[in-house]
Amino acid sequence: MASLNHAHTNHNSSRVAAAEQAETQKEQLLWKLLLVVALTYLVWTDNVSIVLGPVSLGETSQPTEPPQGERVKAAMFGFTPHPKKSEKKLTEVEVALPPNALNNVTFAIDPAFARRYSLQTSEMEIRLTKCRDYVERFAPAAMAEMRQSGIPASIKLAQGLLESNAGESKLAMKTNNHFGIKCFSKRCKTGHCANFTDDTHKDFFVKYANAKGSYRAHSLFLQNGSRYKHLFELEPTDYRAWARGLAQAGYATDKQYGEKLIAIIQTLDLDRYDVP
Repeated sequence: MASLNHAHTNHNSSRVAAAEQAETQKEQLLWKLLLVVALTYLVWTDNVSIVLGPVSLGETSQPTEPPQGERVKAAMFGFTPHPKKSEKKLTEVEVALPPNALNNVTFAIDPAFARRYSLQTSEMEIRLTKCRDYVERFAPAAMAEMRQSGIPASIKLAQGLLESNAGESKLAMKTNNHFGIKCFSKRCKTGHCANFTDDTHKDFFVKYANAKGSYRAHSLFLQNGSRYKHLFELEPTDYRAWARGLAQAGYATDKQYGEKLIAIIQTLDLDRYDVP
């Protein structure tokens, strides 16, 4: 009888051990699945990359282009990683321009313009490059004026881009007037202003010795204009309020002026220059 009880006990122990082993295997399998899911997510979001070959680094520790034919990075399962949030050029406003509105700032205002009218990508890149070159050239002046006057650098750059067609309008090239500032003086000296067509009629616009003079004059124009006085009560980093405030104050006759400024700022990330 004792031997039977002993055999029964061994049998139960074996069953318990088998059950525990099965439970352990299930837990291990579950952890493996969780690990695979986590790695897949990281690679999919481009937080982790699978390196298939050496990546050379220059003196600045920035990745260089790999030699031709050398594979250096791949996403798991061949999926294309989603772009990082900081790389997404989505604007919170939508301005749909007509087909005859093609100029240097068109794609900064309306990123979907090329797709809507079936234009070549190269056309868009050429125009955007001109906008970026303009920003790089005049960002120091805009930032200096922001420190001196309180006008957001992003607003000044966006207005300069829009008013001067990224520096290539006739007014900007012939008079260094980047902000469409008009001359209302009846006693101005020779060479002080020039006659240009604005909208449907001709007006006299102030001439400047250089673009920097135009940037300074723009600040003084807003500071001394009673209609713009309330803008200086806004935060110097609140470009949205500044853009809409300029439009409401009548800086331009364009009803979409404020929205265009916001679109330009967001497309080109101009708010990064808004450093008080």
